[in-house]
Amino acid sequence: MSVSRFLAAAMVAGCAVFAAAAAQDSAATGAPEAPFQSVKAGKFTFAWKVAGPNLSAQVSYPTKGWVAAGFNPTSMMKNANLIMGAAVGGKTVSSDEFGVSDVSHKPDTALGGKNNILSADCAQANGITTFSFTIPLDSGDPRDVKLTVGAKVKVILAAGPSADFKEHHLDVAKTTIILR
Repeated sequence: MSVSRFLAAAMVAGCAVFAAAAAQDSAATGAPEAPFQSVKAGKFTFAWKVAGPNLSAQVSYPTKGWVAAGFNPTSMMKNANLIMGAAVGGKTVSSDEFGVSDVSHKPDTALGGKNNILSADCAQANGITTFSFTIPLDSGDPRDVKLTVGAKVKVILAAGPSADFKEHHLDVAKTTIILR
């Protein structure tokens, strides 16, 4: 091998080692991921964290049916951004809904809005349904509530006896959280 080829190979290897070390350093010094905060409301457990421009949340309840979380209703479920989930045959079914009255809701898509659920996962174990989802803090959709970091948020929780989102809830609860 000529001296020039040896020097070129050494430079390429040195750059690769430096790049790998820099990548390792940046990963090691990155900000730690924020932990979930959680609250109990009746038989419900609601957990949440702000992840950049999004809200990641989880609602659990002892049912084999659907579970849901709604944000900032003006009265009961009216004007709430409702996120519903169920496990059906090992698959997740979810819906982004809007509280059209105190006692009813419809999918955003049926009202001219969009389904703004970024990710969803629903599982059942030991008689408990746990629905995890991520939504934008501000989707820009008029059927979604704008959520603000540091603000108080009213949260309504509901659970149904089956995976049919149209079936009336068997339990509800409400709480207030601060988004952090």
